[in-house]
Amino acid sequence: MIKIQKNVLIAFLALIIFFEPTYISILPHEGILYNILKLITALFIFIYFIKRKKTLSISQILVLVGELIVLIFTILNNGQIESEFLNFIMLGTLVLLIELYSDDFISLLEALMLHFELCIYINLGSLILFPERLFSRSNVAYGATYEWFLGSRNSFISWLLPGLIIALIYRFYKRKSKRWLCLVVGILVTQLFQTSSTLIVSSAIILCLAVIPYFNRVFRPTISFCVSMVIQFVIVILNNVKFLAPIVEGILGKNLTFTNRTTIWKNAINHTSIFRGYGKLQSTQVAEILGNFGNYIWKGATHAHNQLLNLGFQGGVILVVITLIIYYIAFWKLEHFWNNPIARVYSFGLFAYIIAGYTEVTNHLLLQLIVILPLIIEKTIITVDDNIQFKRIILK
Repeated sequence: MIKIQKNVLIAFLALIIFFEPTYISILPHEGILYNILKLITALFIFIYFIKRKKTLSISQILVLVGELIVLIFTILNNGQIESEFLNFIMLGTLVLLIELYSDDFISLLEALMLHFELCIYINLGSLILFPERLFSRSNVAYGATYEWFLGSRNSFISWLLPGLIIALIYRFYKRKSKRWLCLVVGILVTQLFQTSSTLIVSSAIILCLAVIPYFNRVFRPTISFCVSMVIQFVIVILNNVKFLAPIVEGILGKNLTFTNRTTIWKNAINHTSIFRGYGKLQSTQVAEILGNFGNYIWKGATHAHNQLLNLGFQGGVILVVITLIIYYIAFWKLEHFWNNPIARVYSFGLFAYIIAGYTEVTNHLLLQLIVILPLIIEKTIITVDDNIQFKRIILK
């Protein structure tokens, strides 16, 4: 008989609102029910957070301030106000929930692991049983879609990348369990059926850095931060992509325009100001701005196809600066614990997350776990002695 601890069960129930597979989201009336559940869960977590007299760190507050900026500009520009307000509430709920479980992180980790296992395994089953597609929808920009339990292959990264990080972290907290290995295999097998170039690159980066001893010793958080920012500057700002030709053209089979993303990047840069952004506009409005290719408008340009540029477009340069500060704080904390393998996995994951943000918008709430979890590492990191007993490490 499977026994589930009370704290794990509570965490599992609280996390349901963040795990909304695409196949579930298209069911009749599901959106209304899920939104009600989100608001109720958020209210309970907020009340419990106040009752426990918990406080947030500066970095956690910055995460919320960044999303608040997007919400303000969304209201000012009459954009998707309801959607962005709900997103702000959800992100705040996630930050509060993680902080609440910082003293019992293993329970939260168990709940996260179970959620990712359920979603990823069911999605893999849908790929095996329905290799062509589980269901299809139609939109103006892309026509008919090919989707499975977790959506289209381009959306798999929002589930598989954080799932990979959670699996690799889980092995250090549960040394005797092989569930982490099964989940990693499930993630890799999924990509044999359907995947995206961004997911291939980001997951390969994590696994290579985590497995190869040389990278384990050398690729420290400060190096990761500097390298990721330099590459971002060279590719996006300087528009110098020729050095990536062996990977982009040779291995991934793409062209050096990153499927016309370079034009979208230029449009995003041209429409970014220092203290003002567009917020979360309607998709058609975004396409008219970012999808302007001169002689035609590409309606598929519903975002900047780059995380930092999208943040700049929505919240101005000030939001980009806030985000970089959050990245720096996370890497700085991970640098202090570099001798611990848990910190190394977090660091490699955050590096891969930033790399994925070169060509995609990585603001999905589950992807935000990769950024938020390292911010409380001093409260959750553990060492393991010979008897598999946990001891907390305190940040000096």
